[in-house]
Amino acid sequence: MPDPETPRMLYVGFCRMCGTGALGLRTCGGCAGVVVVCDECDVAWIDEDLSDPPATTGSETLPCPHCEASLYDPPSHWTTGDEVQQSDWLTHALDHNRLTLEVGQAFLPEANDPDEDLDRKDS
Repeated sequence: MPDPETPRMLYVGFCRMCGTGALGLRTCGGCAGVVVVCDECDVAWIDEDLSDPPATTGSETLPCPHCEASLYDPPSHWTTGDEVQQSDWLTHALDHNRLTLEVGQAFLPEANDPDEDLDRKDS
């Protein structure tokens, strides 16, 4: 059973750039824009056209493609269900089956610490 304190991530597939990362929805703390972010290789797209090159690539802050605020640092956060409904481009993509919304566990760097229990499984 997942820990209620672990952040949940709404995601829309897996990254074609790295082949392994979930494409999470991230809300920018600077402009409140919703972007698609690979939780593995840290690239970001501004809309559902994930075949385009990413709008932003990883750095220490992963700048928002709209306003340059950090997508990592608070108040930026994983997008909530209410924020999905407020995002015009995202609701349009979901309504027209261009994206499928899934729920998973957000990547947590501390989960890769060597002292972490290796037998822990996500549900």
